[in-house]
Amino acid sequence: MPQTPVLPYGSPTTLSGLSENFSFHSSPESFITARVLAFQKAHPDLADSRTPIRAKVLNRNVAVLSSYDHVRQALCDEAITACLSSSQAYDELMAPFFPPPNLLLLDPPDHQARKRAWLDRMTLLNENIRPLIHDVVLDHFRGIPSGSVIDLYDSMKSLSWQILLSIFLRKDEDGQGGDIAEIEALHEDLLRGQFSLFPVSINTRFWQSPRARGLQARQTLQSLLHSKVTRGRCPFAVDGPAEGHAIADHLLLFTSSLAAKALASLLTAVLINLFLFEQGGSVLSTKIQCIEDTEQRSRYTQSMIREVERLSPPVVGIMRRTTQDIILSSKAELAPPTLIPKAWDLWLYFVGAGRDPAVFGETTEQFVPSRNFEAGSSLEEGLAYGAGAKACLGRDLMRTVAAIVVETCLGEPKGTETTNIAEDVVVNLEGDGDDLPAGVQGWLGWQAKVKPEEWARDIKQLPTQRPRKPILVKVRHQLAP
Repeated sequence: MPQTPVLPYGSPTTLSGLSENFSFHSSPESFITARVLAFQKAHPDLADSRTPIRAKVLNRNVAVLSSYDHVRQALCDEAITACLSSSQAYDELMAPFFPPPNLLLLDPPDHQARKRAWLDRMTLLNENIRPLIHDVVLDHFRGIPSGSVIDLYDSMKSLSWQILLSIFLRKDEDGQGGDIAEIEALHEDLLRGQFSLFPVSINTRFWQSPRARGLQARQTLQSLLHSKVTRGRCPFAVDGPAEGHAIADHLLLFTSSLAAKALASLLTAVLINLFLFEQGGSVLSTKIQCIEDTEQRSRYTQSMIREVERLSPPVVGIMRRTTQDIILSSKAELAPPTLIPKAWDLWLYFVGAGRDPAVFGETTEQFVPSRNFEAGSSLEEGLAYGAGAKACLGRDLMRTVAAIVVETCLGEPKGTETTNIAEDVVVNLEGDGDDLPAGVQGWLGWQAKVKPEEWARDIKQLPTQRPRKPILVKVRHQLAP
């Protein structure tokens, strides 16, 4: 007999809305896990069901989805996605800072046609940027003296800015980047305004609220980026003034501080795993360097990157708002379907979905770099880039960038012919993985059952995930093996 759908577990919190907001912003993982543990204690018979949890965030009713199946339904089931809105969910948080038409905030039917055009542009771009990214990565590590100790995340954030601005904003004819530093500074103001917990725009003679500064930065950036588009300083062909403005508005997102920090988060996790993760007595980089077949080496590298995405997604989740009542089915035994009422928000929690034991088995919290290499296309991927019609436009580009960073650091496989003397030098990062804090090891999938308070203490999750304290590594330039 079919079960009656029920509302997400939980009741309106006794905390004030402001306290809830601060709790969520401080650590979504701790915020969500505390509610999951409360549910498991109250309903031990459904402890493994990953049922949706009710919360109050930004003074709105929110259903937090942390099971892989529920997140996939919200992203890919057309009967459900037709009742969900991105634009309404992000109306206050993003729309004022990334104005329409914007793929991230568009809903069907406008979204599909515009995305097709952008997919064509990005596919062509992705096919032609490998030499450019390789040179940017090489120059970045060449600029770090061998033996230097660096904060890995800060270094990757700098590299991410260089990569994104090199891809999307070509240098002027004099070879100079021109306003690159200005663009970075303006984007930082925009991001601080976007994520300010004081959502009011105030301008006075002596003080501007973070939101007001962010909106002013957006206007300046739009003008600057449109100027570059009209001067042919971006990689996309422009057919008329209207298209030029649309491309400039999308470049606002592609070159944003949020994009740079997301890429830095991914690269930080990739390189920690590459150089500090030990398996069978040797670090992962040594194992990959021993793979002499170029195709096999590339496949293994991609497998490792996808495992990093699954466990350590740069963006912890996304929001949707229901435009009608929806019902999420449940695959868990005994667990009833979930009713999400109209005008509720859904928080699709990628960190939880990527670690769902119903999909990834007993090693769900464990970093297994060969997982995708051995299973091939039969294995479900993590959801770092979403899925379905609104999957992230930059997914393939970011995977290409991550793979090139790994390839550039490790050098070419043995026996590969090269005419570039720089290919004889590889980059090695030295550090002790055992010294990483428990929360960082949990984030990476090196340690299971990490306590919520350890995760909150060691990992900053918004706007993107990264270690709270510096991860210090020593850079070594070495001759290729």
